[in-house]
Amino acid sequence: MQHIHYLVYICYLFLIIFLIFFDRKKPMQRFGWILVLTFLPGVGLLLYWFIGSNHFINYRRRRIQKRHGDVFRELEEIVSETDHGFETPSSKGIEFHRKYCGSIFTDDNNVEIYTTGAPKYKQLFQDLEAAADHIHVQYFTIHNDEIGEKLVDTLIEKVNEGVEVKLLYDTLGCLPTFVIPLLWRVRRAGGSVLSIRPYTRAINYRNHRKVVIIDGKVGYLGGINIGEQYTYGVKGKHWRDTHIRITGSAVHDLQKVFLSDWTASTIRAEIGLRHELRHYFPTPDTTGNLGAQIVASGLYDENDNDEIINLSYFNLISQAKKRVWIQTPYFRPPEIIIDTLKTLATLGIDVRIMVSRYYASGIIFNRSTNNYFLRHIVGSGVRVFGYMDILHAKTLLIDDDILCIGTVNLNSRSLEIDDEIYAYFESEALAAEYEEIYSRDTENCIELDYIKFMNQNLLSRATESLVSFLTPFS
Repeated sequence: MQHIHYLVYICYLFLIIFLIFFDRKKPMQRFGWILVLTFLPGVGLLLYWFIGSNHFINYRRRRIQKRHGDVFRELEEIVSETDHGFETPSSKGIEFHRKYCGSIFTDDNNVEIYTTGAPKYKQLFQDLEAAADHIHVQYFTIHNDEIGEKLVDTLIEKVNEGVEVKLLYDTLGCLPTFVIPLLWRVRRAGGSVLSIRPYTRAINYRNHRKVVIIDGKVGYLGGINIGEQYTYGVKGKHWRDTHIRITGSAVHDLQKVFLSDWTASTIRAEIGLRHELRHYFPTPDTTGNLGAQIVASGLYDENDNDEIINLSYFNLISQAKKRVWIQTPYFRPPEIIIDTLKTLATLGIDVRIMVSRYYASGIIFNRSTNNYFLRHIVGSGVRVFGYMDILHAKTLLIDDDILCIGTVNLNSRSLEIDDEIYAYFESEALAAEYEEIYSRDTENCIELDYIKFMNQNLLSRATESLVSFLTPFS
């Protein structure tokens, strides 16, 4: 009997080698999974099946591309045609996004920045109520509360007025909020509602975008989901976030992202649009003068690549000449980002990282994992600020003219796994505006005392090391 056990285990080891050998993971990721599968045979195989293997998601992508390839190609053609021939400045950021991500640069945009939920919701609902043709809404999380009910009531009202309404929500993101029965009211009223990746095997691949497009002319994106906490905070803690409202030609790229996600979430050959695709890309109100690009991962186009966000952030950060100011609730970046930040700080670049000290949930886990990675840059000259309320903003300010605002956390999930989006701006005026916002945020921060940080007790450091193994899943 013992010989049979040995034989079964040897066969299992060959299975591990087969699975990992043909998986397109980085060497250290593959090594980590080999350890998990070897020492936790049953649990490890289940973990790999659900969150480690890319085979299922790649299979789903091939099916989607086969079913809707014509739609994705037409979206690319339409957005390319809306490139009005603006002269592209000699910027490596713009060129990288154009060549690697397929992002079109436009210079006729206007942007409004919101740092709390109340003003964002006020303007959003005004724009929704003014919609005349179509409304496209996509959120990672929608809460079943006052704000969620108001969104649903507004969408139903617009459906009754004859406006085409489409609502996308991430299945896992909305599961804990018990909001799905509320969203079904929109469907019963005549609107269209779809969930993103409602498959157990796809649980590790989420769509983290928060996007709204109204009549193809007004767009929203950023970190603020739908819920009361973004206005009133949590447990007495103020909620600090960043969201933008954008008008101009960049809305066309935003529309392409939504329609790509909508098409990918449709299981039938007919994607359920009321009009032809070109109808959703009207001539923009070109009254602005702000240069912008929309950068998104997880699209079904010729630029399909899991590392679009990771490489675009690395490209921008590595070119900094004066400063890199980061805001992120979760600091768990890949090693290449950590090494780049350390190198820049050593060379005298003003590198600052602002993280949250409080969270709506998982305070011990999130703070411990942040500390584990922040410990790697202690002593390199990087300044680290802990925001004394809940910081959920995802922003990147570089030098005097580059600003990124979107849904990207500085962790492995956002940079390498989840579908994310951010707006890339080149504008000295907008960068100066956000510099003031960042500086005001610093007043509500404590700067980490590095000596105290490095002399942290053994139990805390052991906890940080232990939970760091879970960061790829968080």
